[in-house]
Amino acid sequence: MAELLIEIGFEEMPAPWLAGLGEQLQARFVEAATREFLEAKDATVAWTPRRLVLRADLPLRQSDREESVWGPALKVAKDKAGAWTPAAQGFAKKNGVAVTELLQRAKDEAKPGELNLLFVRKVAGRPTSELVPGLLAGVLRALVFPKRMSWDAWLEDGKGAFPFGRPIRWLVVLLDGRVVPFQIYALEGGARGRIIVESSAATRGHRFLPKGAAQEELVVRSFDEMSRTLRERFVILAPEERASRIEDQLRAAASGGTGDDHGLRAEWRDLVEYPTVMVGQVPQEFRGLPPEVLETVLVHHQKYIALRDAASRIDRFAAVTNGDGASAAAITRGMQRVVVARLRDAAFFLGEDRRRRLSERLSDLGGVSFHHGLGTYRDKSARMARLVAEMGSRGLLSGEVLEAAKQAAELAKADLVTLMVREFPELQGVMGGIYLSGEGVGESVATAVRWHYHPIAVEPDAEPAAVFAGHDDAARVFAAVALADKLDTLAGYFGIGENPTGSRDPYGLRRAGQGAVRAVLDFWCPKAGETAPDLQELVAVAVEGYGNLKHPSHETIEAVSAFLVDRLAYVMTMRGFSMDEVAAVLGAGVRPLHDLYDAWQRLRALHNVLQHQREEFEHLAIAFKRANNIIEKAGEEELGFFEPEWLEPGPETDLHAAIGRSRLNWGDNRTEAEYELRLRATAALKEPVDTYFDRVLVMHDDPKVRRNRLGFLAYMIKPISRIADISRLGGTS
Repeated sequence: MAELLIEIGFEEMPAPWLAGLGEQLQARFVEAATREFLEAKDATVAWTPRRLVLRADLPLRQSDREESVWGPALKVAKDKAGAWTPAAQGFAKKNGVAVTELLQRAKDEAKPGELNLLFVRKVAGRPTSELVPGLLAGVLRALVFPKRMSWDAWLEDGKGAFPFGRPIRWLVVLLDGRVVPFQIYALEGGARGRIIVESSAATRGHRFLPKGAAQEELVVRSFDEMSRTLRERFVILAPEERASRIEDQLRAAASGGTGDDHGLRAEWRDLVEYPTVMVGQVPQEFRGLPPEVLETVLVHHQKYIALRDAASRIDRFAAVTNGDGASAAAITRGMQRVVVARLRDAAFFLGEDRRRRLSERLSDLGGVSFHHGLGTYRDKSARMARLVAEMGSRGLLSGEVLEAAKQAAELAKADLVTLMVREFPELQGVMGGIYLSGEGVGESVATAVRWHYHPIAVEPDAEPAAVFAGHDDAARVFAAVALADKLDTLAGYFGIGENPTGSRDPYGLRRAGQGAVRAVLDFWCPKAGETAPDLQELVAVAVEGYGNLKHPSHETIEAVSAFLVDRLAYVMTMRGFSMDEVAAVLGAGVRPLHDLYDAWQRLRALHNVLQHQREEFEHLAIAFKRANNIIEKAGEEELGFFEPEWLEPGPETDLHAAIGRSRLNWGDNRTEAEYELRLRATAALKEPVDTYFDRVLVMHDDPKVRRNRLGFLAYMIKPISRIADISRLGGTS
């Protein structure tokens, strides 16, 4: 085996792309090598912002092999007299042998009597060095980037123009320490021009270090030598080693703690080639700013990690630099100047915004467009408040909870016209909550405004789950406002034809849909005797709130409702339930949007039962499919009739008795426990159901018997079909 070393050096690649590109490089190369009958062993990748590196062990040449070349069927290859036909002779000539040297074999093992002509070609293995250029060209073409750029390059692979994520500046291609020739050409006048990149054994070190010797070509002959040489020139090739260096330095700097790093550790790893963590101070005068403001300036704008003191107050920040730390003091001073300027702006905006109450800004929303076809944010606020009020009239909200939700809905968008949010749009909602708390508005109102853009993630413990844990009334206020916001958005955009299509979702409607689902599932769990939110009815209210839309109201309501069912299915599958379980529950004889929490309980019950009785239900699925098919084909006049005393003794009465026994302990509660009890009881019907369908003809010639048997089938499946459509759990009809 010989070591293959490939380094693709380029202009700096965006940090979030690199890990995925590394995985692609490894997978695509192994696939390409396998297609060329080369076994790539120990294929590993590494990367920095300026390079992708692959090393693998390959044999020095392909193994010799045989290839089967199939010819015409024997009945075509010989005529009636047994003489070879032109088809057979042409096939033999094409392969350079006499027709008598061809083999006769069955091409399809399932049809051993049908023979074809066969030529077995012996193929000598080629040297691996001859195959590597083609492998590399194919791999380079196969890499998928979030966005490609044209850099006027050409590959001699028959496809011509060669876009890439960033311009390639150098290539190292070594097999067993020797350079494998590979060229990238300029694209000139739509055709191949001069060579602009040519493979060699020379890599490049750090862009700026060491001083006086940066960017020198460094000749290497192996992966180990490359890693060692680059480290001496301030390039740490292995991403895990850079991550470990960052973690060690950050731990030493963060004596008080870092809190949430917002994913910056991972981003830092791929942002620099030689990470050095530096720490700056947040001046005392700004430490009284809301921590959300401090984190926005530090994290979102500067990509710094906020550091906290023993009292968990943000007093410092950590930044990563691509250097050796020799100029740490000067660099830190520069970072602090930028941070101070941003914080000074934030402090000014905060002071100016607090000169007016948030409620006084509602009229200003009339000058902020929600969408050119959907009015202003003042219009949206009014629609949200009306939708919340409608929730109250339907018995979903009452008393202080209703009043708080109406107030929060009206004020939710008011911070969009504050100086702070105009400068730091990441703080929309958050600043509204902060300002309202400072004005002495009820805490449930302020908290609902602060979080109403959520939920975003689908996990049940994702934000803001911890905020509302144990605070049922506050959670209900938040859920009402978040739901009103999202349903209004969906109704509006669907009403003007801006539905998500494929990967296109410029207005984040999928996120809004799953947020609406989560608002109900996780924050609006109805108590005993309470009315559950009917999302389909609320969608209709939201659509009616717009008045005239591009599409008819009934079409918009139908489209948004179907979209929400799809988002509900997505949330359920993302939480670990199988697709057939979700399909069975959403396909039950009850609208899932009528009561999401009920659908959730039915899903959990089905999942629990299938953990131990999946085989029984997959078997029952065949019978339930058959029953559904029979009922669907029957005419309306034949349905809705069933008299137990008309059942014939034997399989009919036996199944009826088994159904009766299975339902003895059924209660009237719509709870997970009750649904589980009913499902487990149904599993016991497997044998009598099988016997029934084996021995009873449902579509009897006697109309009276046929009607009764059809009614019996409905009696059997409909009560359990309200929980789940068992026919979707497997089997064939």
